[in-house]
Amino acid sequence: MASMELDRFADELAAGTLSRRAFHRVLASVGVVTLTIPAATAQTFPIEVFTWPGYDAVALRPGFDETYGAEPDFLLYADNDEAFGKVAAGFRPTIVQPTNHTIARWRTASLLKPIDTSRLANHASILPGLLDIPALQDSGETFGVPFAWGNSSIIYRKDLLPEGTDDQSWNILWDENLAGRIGQRDSMDAVVLNAAMVLGIDDPYTMGESDLERVREKLMEQRELLAFYWTGRSEVEQALATGEVMAAYGWNASYAALKRKDVDVGYMVPREGVLTWVDCTCLIADGPGDEDEAYDYINAGLSVEAGAYLIETFGYGAANAGAFEAVAPERLADLGMEDPRRLLAASRFFGAWDPRTRENAVRMFEEIKAGF
Repeated sequence: MASMELDRFADELAAGTLSRRAFHRVLASVGVVTLTIPAATAQTFPIEVFTWPGYDAVALRPGFDETYGAEPDFLLYADNDEAFGKVAAGFRPTIVQPTNHTIARWRTASLLKPIDTSRLANHASILPGLLDIPALQDSGETFGVPFAWGNSSIIYRKDLLPEGTDDQSWNILWDENLAGRIGQRDSMDAVVLNAAMVLGIDDPYTMGESDLERVREKLMEQRELLAFYWTGRSEVEQALATGEVMAAYGWNASYAALKRKDVDVGYMVPREGVLTWVDCTCLIADGPGDEDEAYDYINAGLSVEAGAYLIETFGYGAANAGAFEAVAPERLADLGMEDPRRLLAASRFFGAWDPRTRENAVRMFEEIKAGF
C-alpha cells in the first residue's frame, strides 16, 4: 500500500475512523472490489458514484454538497468495459454513468434497478431526442437518465491539411497523403464502426463473418497509416496541438480544448454520419446509500446550471434543453451546437452489439493492434 502502512490501515479500520473513500482506494490498490464492512465500523456513508473522469466536478451537482454536508464518494473508470467488469465482479456503487449503447448489458446482467422519473424535477426538460433511445427503457420502466451527450468525429488541423483532403468523410483516416500523421482511438467501437461506415455496412452491430473480414482488411490498411492509437484525451490533443498528427478520431471535449488554446482545428460532420454517444445516470440494483440522496444527485446533474457547465467546460451537450439557453450563442456556434435538436435528429447513436459480433470484433481488433 503506497499511501498507508498496513498496520495503520488495520488500526483505523478497527477504530472506525477510516473514511469510505480511503477504504475503497486502498482496496482498489490491491485489486479487491467486494467486501463486508465489520459492524464496528458501520456508519452513514455518502452515496458512491462510479463515473468518468471530469464528471466528479462540483459544478455538475450544484447545491448537493451543501445539502448533505459532504461530497459523494467517487471512483473513476477509463472506459465502459472497465466499469461493467468491476460491477459485474461484485463492486457496488450507488450510481454509475455508462454510455447508452452499453446499458442493455447492465440491464441483462440484473445490475440496474428502475428509476422513478416522477422524482426527477427536470425530466420534462430533457431533450426529446435523448428520451427516445430504446436502450434506456424496458417493459415500460426507465433504467437510464440522459446526463451528457456528444459526438465522436474527426478533429483536423485546418492549417496543415494538404489541399483537397478536407472532404468531410471518415475516409480521411485512410488518406495516404496523411500517412504517419493520423490518430485513431484505441477502442473497438471506434475503429470498427468507422471502417463499417466507410464500407457502407448498414448494421455493423450484427455483422457476420464476411463483413467482419472486410472490416479487418480495412483496419489493417489503416494501421499502416497511423501515428498511434490513443487511449486518453490529452494524448491526442497534444499531438494535434503540436502538429504531430493532422487528423484524428476525437470528441467534442478535445475540439473545445484545442479551440481554447487557439489551435486552428475543425470538427467534421462526415457525410457517412456523426457518431453520437449519451452518458446516462443509472441506479445500481443493490447499491449502498440513501435513495433520496441518490435522486437528489441525479436531479442536480439535470439542472440548467450543471448542463451549462457541461457545455462550457467540456463542449458536451446537456440533457436539459434549458442549459443551451444559458450559454452564449457564440459559444454554441463555436461548438456546432446552435440547434441541439437538429443535431440529435441527424445523429447515428452508438448501438448495442450482438454478443457474438462483439466478441469477434474485439478479438479481431486485438489481433490487428498486435501487428502495429
